Amino acid sequence: MLTEFLPDFTDFSEATTQKWVHFFDQIFVATLVLLIFRLIYKFTSGRIAQVFDEQEEQIFYTKIYGWVLFTIGAFIVLNLFGLSLNNITLFIGIITTGLAFALREVLLSFIGWLVLLRKKPFRIGDHIRIGDEYGKVIHIGTYYVILDKTSDIPDDFTRIPNRFFLEKSIQKLGKNRSQEKLMFRITERPDNKEQRIEKLQTIIHEIDADAKLLSSNFDVQDDRLYLVINVLVPFENKAQCRSRVVEATLDSFGEFIYFPKE
Repeated sequence: MLTEFLPDFTDFSEATTQKWVHFFDQIFVATLVLLIFRLIYKFTSGRIAQVFDEQEEQIFYTKIYGWVLFTIGAFIVLNLFGLSLNNITLFIGIITTGLAFALREVLLSFIGWLVLLRKKPFRIGDHIRIGDEYGKVIHIGTYYVILDKTSDIPDDFTRIPNRFFLEKSIQKLGKNRSQEKLMFRITERPDNKEQRIEKLQTIIHEIDADAKLLSSNFDVQDDRLYLVINVLVPFENKAQCRSRVVEATLDSFGEFIYFPKE
């Protein structure tokens, strides 16, 4: 008599089992779909990059191709779990809005990455200066740029978030040589300036074949007279060349250069 009032646990167990089987089937298919799209990207991204000659173009379009491919895969997976296109669109809109507020700096860095690759204020291999940082661009990533200050010291590099390139001015220094401006306070205008400059130019050329004296002029700042030397020096031994140019200038104009008394 009591069995008439008890629920049928057999039917309940079968229904639960079917739900779990269906759930694991969805997980398996979703994993398979993502794996297939991963393999497609792995074997086709190289061909996408080969279409473009410039390294920056290869980076940009390969990233875009990957995002589009995995977005399509994500839509398919969500559709397998029963979400309609309208629900997926609404879900992505809500997530995007929340992330826009929570990850503002990350989004700015991403926008900066797009600007760097499309507008190309500099390229990989260029030497640049931004703020107090300078060096050779060895990588333009999605969220940061890597600058190598010197090739002689391993791991001597700086990561700069891409958003800084939207906020600060960028000085492009070139690929092989850097222009250096040296200012020396002098007590008076030197006599025989032309002969002294010719001597300085000869010494600079002896320092390094790639070094070159660009210009020399006088300048006045805060009622003080300065000798201004503009010179090109190779990046590879920039510090050494700069130091020797200073020594050469002291050798040519030493008696006119002001040194504060102790």
